Amino acid sequence: MDLRNKTCLLIDDNAEMRNSLRIQLSGCGLQNCVSVRNIKEAVDKLTAKKFDIIVCDYNLGQGTDGQQFLELVRRKNLLPLSSAFLMITGETGYQQVSTTAEYSPDDYLLKPFTAEILATRLLRILEKKEALKSVYQHMTAKGDPQKALKACDALLAEGGHSGSRNHYSTDLLRLKGELLLQCSRNDDALALYENVLAQRSTPWAVVGKALALKALGRQDEAVATLESSLKAYPNYLAAYDALTEILEKTDKVAAQVVVERALRVSASTQRQRELGNLALENADYGRAETALRIAVDRDRTGFFKSHDDYAALSRSCVEQGKHKEAMTAVKDMGMHFSHTPDLKARQAALECQVQMHAGNLEAAEAAYAQAIALQRDGALDASTALEVAQSCFVMGQESEARQIIQAVAEDHHENEKVLARARNVFEVAGLKDEGIEFIEATRTRMIRLNNDAVALAKSGELDQAIVMLVEAAERLQNNAQVLINAAQAIMMRINQRGMDLKQLADARRYIERAIQANPEHPKLPAAMAFYEKVAPSGLPPITLES
Repeated sequence: MDLRNKTCLLIDDNAEMRNSLRIQLSGCGLQNCVSVRNIKEAVDKLTAKKFDIIVCDYNLGQGTDGQQFLELVRRKNLLPLSSAFLMITGETGYQQVSTTAEYSPDDYLLKPFTAEILATRLLRILEKKEALKSVYQHMTAKGDPQKALKACDALLAEGGHSGSRNHYSTDLLRLKGELLLQCSRNDDALALYENVLAQRSTPWAVVGKALALKALGRQDEAVATLESSLKAYPNYLAAYDALTEILEKTDKVAAQVVVERALRVSASTQRQRELGNLALENADYGRAETALRIAVDRDRTGFFKSHDDYAALSRSCVEQGKHKEAMTAVKDMGMHFSHTPDLKARQAALECQVQMHAGNLEAAEAAYAQAIALQRDGALDASTALEVAQSCFVMGQESEARQIIQAVAEDHHENEKVLARARNVFEVAGLKDEGIEFIEATRTRMIRLNNDAVALAKSGELDQAIVMLVEAAERLQNNAQVLINAAQAIMMRINQRGMDLKQLADARRYIERAIQANPEHPKLPAAMAFYEKVAPSGLPPITLES
């Protein structure tokens, strides 16, 4: 295979290593190579264009690493499966990541290595990519998982017909299992994983089996399966992650224990963050403070830093009566983030809570006034709005708190993490049962709105459906389901009655807002394809980077 026509992105924070690797890659025939220093620069490059090969060092500095980068670009659909990803690491780094979580690189290359070894490894990866191309081409953001499944079956059948096992049959079975789960063919997925495990024990199949059991509502069996697998594979982090995800909904104390076990295998910043938040919910405030301090200290200048870490750290200190430390965390937010309305509102809301807890009523009232003014001035992100709602409860402004929470829940009714945080705001205010009922009622109302509008459209009342959906879409900036349904209804009317460029522009705007709200929404590919079908030639297509 000729590498001269391949494009390569090289990521290494060390200038000397970047230059050395560029020379080695050039010696392999890779002339078209772009090098960057950190995750932010790499994300910018991948957003602008597709690369055939990614060569990434594990240690990227600033509290970030190659594994975090890989997980980020996979989740953001910036790195198609057809692109090769080679992780370069030392022996210690390899031990940390070789059994790691949900996303794995195509291969690892241990330092030191020669240009010949580098070329051999890249060619081996690219040969596999070529062999599985018919599957990968349907596993993009705009792809069709049903077609990907058919391609998997075709390649597996080729091996069977020839009398020899397909060289990549293990990869194909793993892909097929993931696709079956994606298509909600959970019984078929369970059968596939059990068949794989009947032939030989493999950790990815155990995790897949657990995910299938979970999807089938067999939670206890899923937990037992994962616990059993961790006895056999105590370093397989994907099993810890899957187990934590299940337990978070049923037993947060047990989930915290699992994260602590995972941290003994790989002390990643993300797991410290997860531990801190779980410990905070479990009222284990000392443990929460310790974990969150580690997360904040590691990621002060990193790509993954978040207001949420500082807010959680402040809350963990407040609950221990450490008001000075809590205010330090609040002030530190202003040193490490741009001074946006979200940041100012978040700081003011947190300061209100700290000062009220410390008994400083006048300072609390001043901070509350600032927070609520910013809330009323414009749209804040969900986390910030819920922080303001928390300060409303603290100040006895319960009606204001409920209005804010309702608006957030309506705008994010499909986002379980946002809804869980909204329920937690009620719980912290001593209103746990009301919070559960309030959020569920809001979620049910939004589902009914969508269903009623879709039913109207199907019954021929398209104009009435559009009025309902457009009103909701204009009000709810982040509700991808509502935005997509509004766009679909408008395009149905165009399809029936003829082109209206203004209406088409509205549909496009709603789809683009849905992409911003949730680029992984399962209904986006169909909406984008419908737009391409309806739109006249010459108009640019909608992309996930729109």
